[in-house]
Amino acid sequence: MEQMRRRKYLVDTPVQLRYMGFVAIPLVVLLAALYYLIYYSVFMEILIPEALATTLLPAMKKVNFVLLFAFPAIFYVILKKALVYSNRIYGPIPRIEREIEKVLSGDLAVRIKARDNDDLKSFIDKINLLVQKIERPG
Repeated sequence: MEQMRRRKYLVDTPVQLRYMGFVAIPLVVLLAALYYLIYYSVFMEILIPEALATTLLPAMKKVNFVLLFAFPAIFYVILKKALVYSNRIYGPIPRIEREIEKVLSGDLAVRIKARDNDDLKSFIDKINLLVQKIERPG
């Protein structure tokens, strides 16, 4: 079977952005909560001796500086992965709809092509089997 490549990852932008939001927003909230818990509980809640605070505070400022630049990169990677996975789930649906329209118009030779990584591959295979049985009854 010839290898099919994705030409674009945003097939239905609102649906896929909603999916990406379901993935990215809770992750960002979790990371922010962990940061708040670690940083502020160490410096605001725990009474740190003065000598320890003078050495720990500059180290934490360096950590904050690194996080300031690392967080956008991490967020980009998370969104990119969410986009790829949302395309694996939603990407085949417009293709399935187009091919089913052809079958409904009477073209029973149509077979829906599925990529190996598509999450709906088994569903697409069953649709193809159904069309094949309709084409050759018995």
